[in-house]
Amino acid sequence: MSSLLNSRESGVQSPARSRSILWIVGLALVTMAALAAFSALSSDQSISIIIAGAIFFALMWAVVSTAPSAELRSRNLVFALWWVLLGSEAIFSYITDDAEGGQFSSGAYSEAMMWVFIGLVFLIYTYRHSGYLRTLFTGSYKWVSWFGVVCLLSCAYAEHPSFSMAWIVKLFLAILLLAACNYEIKNTDDLRSFLRASQWALVFMVSLPIIRLLTNPDTLATGRLYDVGTAPTVLSVDAGLLVLYSLTLARPGKNILSRNILVLLGLVVMLLAAGKTGIVGCIVGAAVFFMLQGKVKAGARFLLILLVVGGVLVAFTPLGTYLKFYVGSGQAESVTGRSDVWAAGWQLIKQKMIFGRGFMSSRFFAYKIDIDWMPNHLHNGFLEVMYNNGLIGLFVIVMMLGWTVRNLISVMRAVDTNHPLHQLAVGCFAIYLDIFINGMVSRAFGSRPDGTFIILFSMVFVSDRLLAAAKKKVEVRETPAWQLSSVPAQ
Repeated sequence: MSSLLNSRESGVQSPARSRSILWIVGLALVTMAALAAFSALSSDQSISIIIAGAIFFALMWAVVSTAPSAELRSRNLVFALWWVLLGSEAIFSYITDDAEGGQFSSGAYSEAMMWVFIGLVFLIYTYRHSGYLRTLFTGSYKWVSWFGVVCLLSCAYAEHPSFSMAWIVKLFLAILLLAACNYEIKNTDDLRSFLRASQWALVFMVSLPIIRLLTNPDTLATGRLYDVGTAPTVLSVDAGLLVLYSLTLARPGKNILSRNILVLLGLVVMLLAAGKTGIVGCIVGAAVFFMLQGKVKAGARFLLILLVVGGVLVAFTPLGTYLKFYVGSGQAESVTGRSDVWAAGWQLIKQKMIFGRGFMSSRFFAYKIDIDWMPNHLHNGFLEVMYNNGLIGLFVIVMMLGWTVRNLISVMRAVDTNHPLHQLAVGCFAIYLDIFINGMVSRAFGSRPDGTFIILFSMVFVSDRLLAAAKKKVEVRETPAWQLSSVPAQ
């Protein structure tokens, strides 16, 4: 440690840090050279990829070069990679109209390039820190890893194997990267830093639509806040999760202004996107968060702020027009047409109940049914996983969800309500509830590794970490004072 401090004081970089920077710079140069070699094929989309790649490698260089120690350098690197993976889906639109014909949008290939950038840097990390691989099938996180295995094996009989394998890349990248994040977390402060990285990724994801709205007011022409990267229902869920993360990580008397700004940002985007279940999930999660801590007044204040913000947006934005249309359309009776999807999907699920039809086969579900619209999935997490991976996949998902709840409830029972661990456990439980509620009418979990699903992956090992910390606190509290003393009795 003293030699490290001396090297920092003298301004000389350690050899390990220099090698890491050289690797990242080398990868950036190789990537830029490859893109330049195909400059004749350049387009607006390729220019966007170049800009995104340049920003990505600059971020990696900044993370590595500013870390004060080798331990923090490794930790910050994987946390930054997680931040990019989670936020990357907000940059490019991968929405494809003709998936059956294999005509994928250019945005889909652009997002895949972001996975390549992340994978290249992550390979360097894995080469030097492969210990996390031994943790993949330990603790509650083993259910996440087993889900990946089930999905990978099911690609062999998927309806479009190449499409399924493309999404397997992101699925396994998320599983491995989160295992590395878990490996790098040594204490509660590290755990908070990881959760804060997730929070700021959500800030990025919900801020981009606002920026695009300011440059193109037509984004609100339909009455809802649409975004190029995602549907308004998904955007509403992301914004609601930002609200819950901000409440979870708030500390009494600290950073109150920044917390309030982030909560307000989340509420505004959530309401403008007008995802009904996204709003309900956030309200339920926030209510549980305040109720389990006995903060009734704070909960009432939150609901009052939500009503005020909602009233202002309905009065002064096209949101009011959309709500009038929705109420008069009669869509609420069929859960916006989802009940027809569920009925048709169940008939197909029964045909291949055990193994399902293969990972991501639900993307082509609309071509097999006859309803008035073209759903890209089954709009229910449990039906989604049964359609793709059958009862085997359903079992793994249920175990994943069950162990997460068990761990978080155990933490809440083990520590006092005024303990910081209790707030973290309650907050993570609220985040879990939000995703679970949205999974009843969307693919928030069960198939494509979107932001909400991989956040759920992270909650699995976060719950393990919180439970381990709570047990340690209880053991220390129950140990007799004479055993804690390091001074022998005289």
